[in-house]
Amino acid sequence: MNGSLRGVRGGRTVEQVLLAVALTFLLDGCAVMSKLFPASPRGPEQVAARIQELESQLRKDKKADPEGALAHELALLYVHPANRAPDYGKSLAMMRTYLSLAPPGQEDLETSRLAALLEAIERLERLLRDSKTQEKALSGQVQALQHGERDTKKREQELLAQIKTLEERIKKIEALDMEMEKRRRSVR
Repeated sequence: MNGSLRGVRGGRTVEQVLLAVALTFLLDGCAVMSKLFPASPRGPEQVAARIQELESQLRKDKKADPEGALAHELALLYVHPANRAPDYGKSLAMMRTYLSLAPPGQEDLETSRLAALLEAIERLERLLRDSKTQEKALSGQVQALQHGERDTKKREQELLAQIKTLEERIKKIEALDMEMEKRRRSVR
């Protein structure tokens, strides 16, 4: 975006804010992951396989997760550092499911913090998408205006050429009129 979309504070771009939140999430997420999910799969293939396994379990039996434990694990796996394609939206949805199913008082501070971070990331992703959409629309308008400006300049050049031609004709007509006036005076 070349810094064209500046924020209100300090001239920070949306990308800078998103990067800051993502870094906070990653740093915070590592601590959360080690506390909440110490036995997590380590490699990308293991993470992907566990995600598929849990999604399959939840698809087969909606009541297989009465307290939200599977939703909680899925939420963490969707944003796991070893996940090659993290999905913050799915993670947030699973975290919300977990928080709605968990018995009162069972959710901890770390889970609440993770949910808040995921919500912030979702808002920033939405803002970034909206900004990119706006930028594309404005880019289209700028191109249309530039095209219109080129057309206007071309038309201006054509009109200037016509004016010059007409001025030359007027001079010839004036010269002819003066010549005719001279002849008329000499005939009298």
